[in-house]
Amino acid sequence: MKKPVYEILSCLCIAAFLVYWSIIFILVMPSNSVKKIISQHSPRFKNTFGIAWTLFTPPNTCNDRLYFVVRIINGHEKPDTIEVLENIALQKQAHAPFNQKENIIDHLVNNTVSNIKLMVWYNKKKPVVDMPGISDSLYIANAIAAVEGRQGYSAYPNTLTNYCRIILRQKKINTANKEIKIMITEKQIRPFKQMIDSNFLQKETLVFETPYTTLNP
Repeated sequence: MKKPVYEILSCLCIAAFLVYWSIIFILVMPSNSVKKIISQHSPRFKNTFGIAWTLFTPPNTCNDRLYFVVRIINGHEKPDTIEVLENIALQKQAHAPFNQKENIIDHLVNNTVSNIKLMVWYNKKKPVVDMPGISDSLYIANAIAAVEGRQGYSAYPNTLTNYCRIILRQKKINTANKEIKIMITEKQIRPFKQMIDSNFLQKETLVFETPYTTLNP
């Protein structure tokens, strides 16, 4: 007699477990119609169990972009613009699992970009508080100027410039009489609810840029 009871209890426990985690999964997803329905009709669920867990980190809203803009010194031709980070990610995928070289490059370049961004955003907050109402481009310009005066800053653009030389060598682009500008931007990720919206434009925001500097061969 006890065996059927245990089987029923086991099935009920498994069913409750699956329902609970299914609801949790839906509630931590990006905005969608099912999430709205559950949130409206089951407020007690959120109040009782709480969904503000650090385990479920919100997804990133943008991707980093690193550009090398290369042009002839005092020339009038259109400069060559090379995006770097996406190509590094593709190289890692192409050479996996034997991609130790690509992993090292990824770690070095992405860490440099992240460190520059942290310094810029930290310095950007200061004028926002002290001088409200200034245009965003001026906030960024002030932040970049503050970053350039920081001790140890020169190592970051030097690292990216050296990697630029490697990229140009791989692409067989002559570096003689050339100058380079480094740009870091944040490109907006298409939201889940706008995946099929053909009119959605991914905004790209400038984070950091250097003036043109001579790229010695």
